[in-house]
Amino acid sequence: MPQLNPNAHQVLAKAKHQGYAIGAFNAANLETLKAIVNAANQLRSPVIIESSPNETEYIGIDNMVDLVENYRERYKLPILLNLDHGQTEEQVIDAINAGYDLIHFDGSLLDYQENVEKTSQIAKQAHSRNLLVEAEINHITGSSNFHETKVEEAQQSGQYTDPDQAADFVNRTNVDTLTVFIGNVHGVFQNSPLLDIERLKGINRKVDCWLSLHGGSGIADEQIKAAIQSGIVKININTDLRLAFKQALLKSLQQSDEAAIYKLTPPAIEAMQKVVEAKIQLFGSVGKAD
Repeated sequence: MPQLNPNAHQVLAKAKHQGYAIGAFNAANLETLKAIVNAANQLRSPVIIESSPNETEYIGIDNMVDLVENYRERYKLPILLNLDHGQTEEQVIDAINAGYDLIHFDGSLLDYQENVEKTSQIAKQAHSRNLLVEAEINHITGSSNFHETKVEEAQQSGQYTDPDQAADFVNRTNVDTLTVFIGNVHGVFQNSPLLDIERLKGINRKVDCWLSLHGGSGIADEQIKAAIQSGIVKININTDLRLAFKQALLKSLQQSDEAAIYKLTPPAIEAMQKVVEAKIQLFGSVGKAD
């Protein structure tokens, strides 16, 4: 039986060793949290619940920590809480002090040397509290919405991760997880992106850390499987949940005169839960909680 306060290192190490990935799902309200946890419990899978700075502000940082802890204790599941794309030291320190399990510092918009220096400092602070740090060299383009454009436009606006630079960055910062940009973008586009799997293999050979794939919502299943086989152990999902929530809620509002929120939202929770369950099955983490 997993511990009530599971060790993030053990969760990721097991995924790496056994060749599957952990789903990291963004949440900013109770409905999304319910959907993620219901799916994880149904399939007995470890999961990472994430909140970006804006999502954290919306629900409240202490509320997020308490809700995740409540679900962790109730279902006896390895549920980890991650700060997603923290961009300032203040955001990172707040998450560390509040009780987050994982910290993602995104310095990808900084000059490389400044990114190295700030990431190193944050890694030292997080490690002093026994927390794992994820970092980012190359900015992941797009946004967590549906885009009516071709995915190539977003891909071309960013710079793909270089294996040698990745190795230098990890060695100098001592981070635990590296976010890679290999064609993955935030959001869902008219077409699915093709990932540079050979580049990913090169990164995996060069670096001594776990690898994280952001923008997992818009990627075809076969590409996801190839990425996991090539070293990815954490995959972020946000847009698919947002779209499922919005579409199901709009349908509820259109078909019902009901005004009670708790009667309008169950279809949205169910729709998001189906998304999470499908991703858990795709990532190969079914039954890995026990």
